[in-house]
Amino acid sequence: MSNDRKLIINNKTVFQSEPFSPQNRYFTGFFGRENELGQLTAAWMAGEYALPMCPLLIGKPGTGKNRLIYEISRRTGRQLYIFQGHEDVTAEDLACTVRFSDNNNSVMDYILSPLVTAMNNGGICFIDEIGKIRPRALALLVSVLDERGYIDSTLLGERIHAKPGFRFVAATNTTDLNLLPEFILSRMRPRITISYPPKEEIDSIIRDLCKGFRNETDKLIDLFWALWTEHGGKPGGITPRDAIYLFGWASKLSIFDKTGGTGSLLESSQDKPFDIDLHNFYTGIKPEHLKMAFRIMFSDSFLIKN
Repeated sequence: MSNDRKLIINNKTVFQSEPFSPQNRYFTGFFGRENELGQLTAAWMAGEYALPMCPLLIGKPGTGKNRLIYEISRRTGRQLYIFQGHEDVTAEDLACTVRFSDNNNSVMDYILSPLVTAMNNGGICFIDEIGKIRPRALALLVSVLDERGYIDSTLLGERIHAKPGFRFVAATNTTDLNLLPEFILSRMRPRITISYPPKEEIDSIIRDLCKGFRNETDKLIDLFWALWTEHGGKPGGITPRDAIYLFGWASKLSIFDKTGGTGSLLESSQDKPFDIDLHNFYTGIKPEHLKMAFRIMFSDSFLIKN
């Protein structure tokens, strides 16, 4: 573990969590969501006599909750620390954990959670899937989310106060909202709903994905919506994640065919392996590849009738 993450807290050597830095090649354009981005930013405004709020993003999987957080981190210039919620999170996991040390002079290392690291560095803490964390563990968050602005770690035996730049946000799927206890919900305001984007935003996302496709893009978009409506889908009923995966899958099917497809794969061996690294990335998608990707991706969906 690198020394630049090392920290001394009351004579205890601890290591901080790493921030998350989205790679630009995977996160290029950001489309729509101006209202949601504005609401989140406004909630974080703070000053000498005003505390920042702790928003909660609510929406179905794939609607863009995480992407919104990546974007606000980029626009505000704050480091982003992500804590992934799940059923087995304990209260101490939210503060500090230990691991076997790489240092021969030490047995164990203290590891600050993403939450405490963000508090210490004045960064953004994003708890994803907060609705999956049990109430007993979430109780430790109460003093973080109100005017006290600190967290107590039993493992460290320390109280850690948040630096002035610290901001907090969490997200939950719609189905998990009712699992959050009232003592957390009452402190997480505003609640910002992330719904399915309109057709125009999906079109913009697809165009950004297909920006190297020359004159094919509009025809592919028209074909996609024709397939979508043919099988009972509504223009405002697809998530950005599904649209991105669909066109990415179609592009890979096209690349696979261009490199020889199944014939080349069956002729390959350990001595002459099939190259799966995209050195010469082909950015074209043929209609048959989009149709195949659509059929495979949504074959188990309620949309497919036949």
